[in-house]
Amino acid sequence: MAKEKFELVFLAGGLLLDVLANRLRRDPATPREAVGAAMFALDQTFAERRGHLADPRSVADQIDVIKAELCSDEPHKLVLAAYLDELAGRAASDAELSEAVDRLREAVRGWQS
Repeated sequence: MAKEKFELVFLAGGLLLDVLANRLRRDPATPREAVGAAMFALDQTFAERRGHLADPRSVADQIDVIKAELCSDEPHKLVLAAYLDELAGRAASDAELSEAVDRLREAVRGWQS
């Protein structure tokens, strides 16, 4: 009896992971989801490229500032633009990270227009 329960739990867990993986891989449906996806991609790129940056701590701090502004009750378009410009300057030495910043900038523009 215990073996059957284990198999059932194992299969259910695998099914749940499959559902979550498919949900996370779908394209963003709203501008807000596009910003979230771009922010997630920026975080992933930064984690991968951290060792290639001259001052990764300043980039991490700027990303945290952007996250805080995005999560505020009413994010301000001009403030976000300034934060993204600052991040672009700090990340300019790495092409992949610069592309991720540009994608986030475009998503933010689409969200707030």
